[in-house]
Amino acid sequence: MQHSNHSSNFAIVIPAYNEESTIHDIVTRSLKYSSLVIVIDDGSVDQTSARLEGLPVNLIKNRNNLGKAACLWAGIKAARQHNVKYIVTLDADGQHAPEDIPTLLAKAESQTSQIIIGARLADKSAIPAKRYYANKIANFWIAWAAGYPISDSQSGFRVYPEKLFHNLEMPISKRNSFVFESEILIKAAQQGIRCSAVSIPAVYAENARPSHFNGLRDITYITIMVARSLISRGFYLKGLYNSCIKPNLLPKQNSHKDYNGYLTLMLSVLIITLSFGVTFFLSFIYVLSVAVKSGCNAKASQIVVLGKKLRNNSPDYDYLQRLTRVKQIIMQSPDKIIYILGGITGESEISEASSGKRYLEHHDVKKEIIKIEESSRNTLENMKHLKTSTTVSEKPISLITNRYHLARAGIMAKGFGFDAERCAAEDSYTFGFVATLILLAEAFHLNWYMTGRTYAKLTRNKKILSRIQ
Repeated sequence: MQHSNHSSNFAIVIPAYNEESTIHDIVTRSLKYSSLVIVIDDGSVDQTSARLEGLPVNLIKNRNNLGKAACLWAGIKAARQHNVKYIVTLDADGQHAPEDIPTLLAKAESQTSQIIIGARLADKSAIPAKRYYANKIANFWIAWAAGYPISDSQSGFRVYPEKLFHNLEMPISKRNSFVFESEILIKAAQQGIRCSAVSIPAVYAENARPSHFNGLRDITYITIMVARSLISRGFYLKGLYNSCIKPNLLPKQNSHKDYNGYLTLMLSVLIITLSFGVTFFLSFIYVLSVAVKSGCNAKASQIVVLGKKLRNNSPDYDYLQRLTRVKQIIMQSPDKIIYILGGITGESEISEASSGKRYLEHHDVKKEIIKIEESSRNTLENMKHLKTSTTVSEKPISLITNRYHLARAGIMAKGFGFDAERCAAEDSYTFGFVATLILLAEAFHLNWYMTGRTYAKLTRNKKILSRIQ
């Protein structure tokens, strides 16, 4: 197909593999914003190319299926043959709306040296749960390797500054199909080019074709790529600090910043490294063992429920499991006292505790037996506020949370002097790839906490001790 002369300063690159049901619509809508639309048909065995007949697009046809990385790279090379300032990439399956291109470009014009990503994770309710949590976990590791927070590292809806590709080399083998978009963020950061996010709707049609993304295979490849990057840079602790610790744990408006979290994190990673991963492995085995073996007898007269970040001001799936467990217990023992912990987190307008209380009252739990704490923002703060703001520590408690979280929550509760019985929200533990990734993250946080606690006791660091006991 011949392409038309274009007047816009950007090209649109669309990789496509067996997208006959959506490609015509996506390309037609894209042509409204740029006359330079480049489609790479990656060896499709359906009518993908035929659906483009009559449309003024640049069509690159691969004889064989080479993978998304090779397609993107071919499209980027083709775009750079024209005098463009930006290269827009989006998927052909309908998950990305071309109508959002102007929003991303407006951001690009104000941040001319950044990659602009259409971030979907703010719209949690529209994203399949497994995909959402897998993306969140990937964000953590890629942000660490890049050295700054990243909202949606797996979104393919992006605006790249053309200058990024002047001296950039990228692996584009088929095994790198879904590694490319993660690795380019890391390599760009090493050139001083970061990314910024623009919130876009998450579009997951019920009749959409199965994703070409293979969770186990492709996340494994991404993990290997990130691991190589981190190991080659001595685990890049500065990146972990800048991407996770600094924005989330340290005071934002305080001239005297607390760097103890950063210090204990470095010690934790150092211990894992010197032990060749043995300490991390033992933490993982413990977290897994508690997750699998825990039950919920709820013998104590006081029930403590750990809150969780809300979704659209309402409990998410995990939090609902915790609240459902409370409801079951109260149906059998209506004289127990319930403590719900959790303040305002994320973009929510109400506290986690208030939302939980509202849910239980709606399900006929008497409001007189529900007490809430609305200041804490994480598990450590949950326990701190529970100890200082109530008399609950004087008696045993039944501590309710999800199975993956029980090990760390139980140890922290014990550190504050609570006689806590672990009570699992779920009836049983469900094994799976995403569940394992969550346990690995929990094991890392547990290892970090135990390192900090041991360090504080050995050095008699009063500041850390005041936070953990």
